Amino acid sequence: MIMQGIPQALMPSLQQALMDCDEFGNQNDLYNIFASDLLKPWQPGLPETTTRKARVNSTLSYLENKYRRGGENALILLLRALGEEYASKDERHDRLLNLAELLEWYKQLPSKPEVPELEANPEKAQMIWISEVESIYTCARSVARIQVPRYVNGYKEGDGNSGTAWLIAPGLVLTCWHVIENRGKPDTSLNQTDLDRQVKNALLTFDYTADGKGLQYKILSLEYPTIESRTLDYALLRVENRVDLPLQERGYLGTDAESPLTTQTSLYIIQHPLGQGQQSAEGTFVDHSLTEHCIVYTTPTEPGTSGAPVLNRANWQVVALHNGENAGEQLREGTLMKSILEDIRQHRSELYDEIMAVQNKTQNKTTYIPPELSANLNDKLIPRPTLRELRQRLEQQFDDPGIDAFCLDYFPDIYDKFSRGMRKDEKITVILDDCRRSPENYQKLLARIEK
Repeated sequence: MIMQGIPQALMPSLQQALMDCDEFGNQNDLYNIFASDLLKPWQPGLPETTTRKARVNSTLSYLENKYRRGGENALILLLRALGEEYASKDERHDRLLNLAELLEWYKQLPSKPEVPELEANPEKAQMIWISEVESIYTCARSVARIQVPRYVNGYKEGDGNSGTAWLIAPGLVLTCWHVIENRGKPDTSLNQTDLDRQVKNALLTFDYTADGKGLQYKILSLEYPTIESRTLDYALLRVENRVDLPLQERGYLGTDAESPLTTQTSLYIIQHPLGQGQQSAEGTFVDHSLTEHCIVYTTPTEPGTSGAPVLNRANWQVVALHNGENAGEQLREGTLMKSILEDIRQHRSELYDEIMAVQNKTQNKTTYIPPELSANLNDKLIPRPTLRELRQRLEQQFDDPGIDAFCLDYFPDIYDKFSRGMRKDEKITVILDDCRRSPENYQKLLARIEK
């Protein structure tokens, strides 16, 4: 039996070598060897057979022209993986590794197919930098869903309102005035007593990615504006801190009031549309609106996005506060941070100074790493490590067995995800992927490796 791409002279040796492997004794054992990261792309398509011989031949036929993105042939990768499963004294170890080398040498088996299946991208779909994903995740830690009840003449009505808010400084969040005002019609009056009750009973939820997830904080006060002084659609709220989860460890978003915006400027919004779990969307700057204080852009939003940060993708700093739809332009609209900060400076200079004392520390930061600060034991502000820096620390502190022992002791749920034959760098990737999804595990990892 001669298969295309496999030299006839090697076929008997390949068949016998695989017949002698324990992994071809049953379908489950063969399936398990494909659980490693190198072979996992082909695990779902493994042919199911009932005999060892049929299993060998169908696997050879299935893998002969399969390639990874880097040009590595799947059959060669399988031979190497099987060889490493056996001790060096076992004759199968050398036999399998030698066959892998021979197969690579033979010209009949090209190093890369003319039309590589795993590299096909005919529509030139955009790929995402991992550093960009890290930046989105880091920014998202400072963004929360805000829920505001509605009081009318002292009585609570309906289910309340939901929007988005974000930390502009430790303990201070920005959202839209119309979110805390919580009035469906512009002509509905809002008295101070009702507003105070709405603010007092409002609730912030950080890390709200799905139902049942998230960390909740209460609001202490509305710092600015007042009902009488309001001119722009924003509200600055002071958050009640938690001893167990201090806000200083959550960081805050930097603001960019000066960078010019063009039609090439990409704008990102991290939001809680319709009160749902945290989501992000990308669009572009279009123009300044009719009022000098606002801009319009194409970024997709929904009700519930109001109060979200509009981030300049070039530096991951906030250029505007999203406040709704511009019906005339059929675009989204946000209030410029430059206008908001100037309004605070003119009317509440002490609040402006409090904000700028930390905002000035966020200037000239590296692209894709937003300014996020945390407090150490001495309450001295220090930069929070990025996931890339955490990877470096893990690689320096632990060897391969050390990573296993570390996760077994402190992160057994992550340890259970390790597969047989996984390298140390692959295990670290699994750890960091989990930390991207779980802020609690991120904090726990940070505390453990800094001890």
